[in-house]
Amino acid sequence: MAKKYIVFVLIFFSVLLTACTRRAEPAKIPDIVSDHVLEVVSGKSALSFFRDEGISVGWNLGNTLDSYRSGVGGEVYWSNPPVTQELMDAVRAAGFDIIRIPVTWMGHIGDAPDYLVSTARLERVAEVVDMARNAGFKAVIINLHHDGSTTDVNREDGWLSVSKASRNQEASNQITAQFTRLWEQIAAYFKNYGDWLIFEGFNELHDGNWSAVTDPGQFIVIHRWNQTFVDTVRSTGGNNENRYLVISGYVKAPRHTLSGFTLPRDSAKDKLIVSIHYYDPYEFGIAGTRLTWGTDADRQKVEDDFAPFKERYIDNGVPVIIGESGAVLQFHDFDEEKEGQARQSRVEYIPYVYAAAARYGLVPIYWDNGLNRGDGEKFGLFDRWLLEPNSEDSEELLRLMINAVKL
Repeated sequence: MAKKYIVFVLIFFSVLLTACTRRAEPAKIPDIVSDHVLEVVSGKSALSFFRDEGISVGWNLGNTLDSYRSGVGGEVYWSNPPVTQELMDAVRAAGFDIIRIPVTWMGHIGDAPDYLVSTARLERVAEVVDMARNAGFKAVIINLHHDGSTTDVNREDGWLSVSKASRNQEASNQITAQFTRLWEQIAAYFKNYGDWLIFEGFNELHDGNWSAVTDPGQFIVIHRWNQTFVDTVRSTGGNNENRYLVISGYVKAPRHTLSGFTLPRDSAKDKLIVSIHYYDPYEFGIAGTRLTWGTDADRQKVEDDFAPFKERYIDNGVPVIIGESGAVLQFHDFDEEKEGQARQSRVEYIPYVYAAAARYGLVPIYWDNGLNRGDGEKFGLFDRWLLEPNSEDSEELLRLMINAVKL
């Protein structure tokens, strides 16, 4: 009898100690959910949604919520004013169907292990998303943008480093944990929104060499983070179980989204969207060091770049967006002839690229960063103070690009 009593007492105190230990663990803070009314989702495949809604061309709210200073994401750091409903209305009135709202979250993320996102940041992003929807956009994309900023091999401004994750397992674990927690919170906050709100896992991830891949292990990291993104969003439930998600390859380069790239598994059927960026040729589209574009070879390259995406993805039910596209405005001081050549080529390039995209079923989204003067890449078409095209050239480009996909 005494032995049984002792055994009973030991078991009792063991259970009691376990219970006390469990009670001592801090409860997980529930992720915030917006008070946005629960919307009904369409239930359509991503491709059917795009086609039924007539989504054919889009616009980027660039250099705004993606701007940052000293490691902190902002809104007005890069010379653009705060977003207003009037701006959204003006862009929508120009003829754009879809809007991409790049967002930089760094500086608004707490310490490990919770990595709590600032409520104020979530609320401001939601305000801008709501403005876009109120303006009549058929779809709105939000993402993680300069959280993965790598300017060159010697400079990383962001924390989402594909280079570190491919070289160091401890770094990979930490970055993946932060990436997961960030998407858990973003997805939870917006879980009541309809499937017109689309999530994009990340922007142009690379190691500073841009499209030249020096470490094939980075392809593995990209695939793992795409899978983590999909699994994390789906796990938050609600409308996120069937939300459309944008999946990206290495640096969003077309060739790296065809070779060395596979779509992640998804518990939802036909809800994934592939994204590439297109500024080719680089010397003309971004660097502004090439004056002219428009030879037969130039035009054929566009065709050759876009055709494989129709065959591999669109014909198999996966829509493809060109999440960023365009060509910089070039200035050549004291040389009117060069400047005229560059501007005429730009007027030929953009509508040709957009028409070709439409022929193959890709949806081009213009990169408008608000700049058409001063330093920096001049992609701006809208004057965000006056709420109108910033020049006659820009007004013509807007008309040409819209007509190129609508006709």
